[in-house]
Amino acid sequence: MKFCCPHCKKPTLSLKQKYLTGKWREVYCPECGGRICAQPIVLAVLSFFYTWDVMLFGYVALAKHSWFYFGVLATGWLVLDLLNLTCPVSRMRPKNSNPKIT
Repeated sequence: MKFCCPHCKKPTLSLKQKYLTGKWREVYCPECGGRICAQPIVLAVLSFFYTWDVMLFGYVALAKHSWFYFGVLATGWLVLDLLNLTCPVSRMRPKNSNPKIT
């Protein structure tokens, strides 16, 4: 499964590269070398839900010694990872393209 690069519009991003964009990592297109990241607002929402999932269900699972809540935590984590793969990607400027202010 390949995902399209927002720079060259070719399906060059692997599943691993697409997954890493959802983990606040920047990825480079193997074809054109363009910098790619996931949409920051979508990443912020996903990060909130990752934290909420772990804090709420992890705490309840430990407090009640319940495998059910641990299963809910793991299921929520997997669902969020699948949503991570549907997160749209964005183009980023090259690192050295910022003009110098004097």
